[in-house]
Amino acid sequence: MRLRVIFAVLLAITLSGSVSVAEAQDENLVRKEMAALDRAFKITIEAVVLNQPEKIAPAFAEVQKIMEQVEQAVKDKKKIALPRNQNKFKVFVKLDKRFHREVGALVIAAKKKRMRAVNRQAHNLLNMCVRCHDIFRKKA
Repeated sequence: MRLRVIFAVLLAITLSGSVSVAEAQDENLVRKEMAALDRAFKITIEAVVLNQPEKIAPAFAEVQKIMEQVEQAVKDKKKIALPRNQNKFKVFVKLDKRFHREVGALVIAAKKKRMRAVNRQAHNLLNMCVRCHDIFRKKA
């Protein structure tokens, strides 16, 4: 009997810890997305410099997966913490959707090996990053 009680307590503690971990993951989706974008852009810049557009689409595969998680969290009305201006969350969602449409255009241009379009899209995306960071990133 005592063993069952200990097991039940341990199970309850484990499950309550899992919920808080899941909630923390939802709140950190933005950070996760930014880290994936950082990796993808480094590869993109290298691909542009070395004229290797075939490296671009795979670089954004992880970004796509995380974007889907963000969209699902928004749809499920889960809390996604922004570093600043949480009250402008709808603006963030709008900018994020537009950004990912532009990523799609970059990937298409890269697959077609249209380097002028790749250069233009990479430039546009970096400008969008700067704009979003101006609004939502913590001031140093």
